[in-house]
Amino acid sequence: MLTSALLLFPFFHFHPFFWLISLFLYFLPAFLARDKPNFTAILLLNLLAGWTVIGWIIALVWALSSASQPQAAPPFQQATAPAPQPAANAAFFCSSCGKRCTPGERFCSSCGAAQPSIQR
Repeated sequence: MLTSALLLFPFFHFHPFFWLISLFLYFLPAFLARDKPNFTAILLLNLLAGWTVIGWIIALVWALSSASQPQAAPPFQQATAPAPQPAANAAFFCSSCGKRCTPGERFCSSCGAAQPSIQR
């Protein structure tokens, strides 16, 4: 039994795969906090006090509990508000002659002036 434990010890202690998994688990709180506003503080706590179990747990809880940074949409993806459509019973009046105009017409049928864009 002792010989099998000695054979497995070098594999788990020096294997590069073991080191990569260990580094990932050690910096797991910093990895989870990469989009948080207090990422730098969590990374420093994880780096300096992560070797203690309590420091690592505090960094993990802090990374999981802090809110994400709001992501601003790029200018080319910003949605513009659609133009309001006039209601079927909306009353539009000509700004020149004051007579009622039907919605959807571009010019007044009485005087030929441009139809107003505001509803009264």
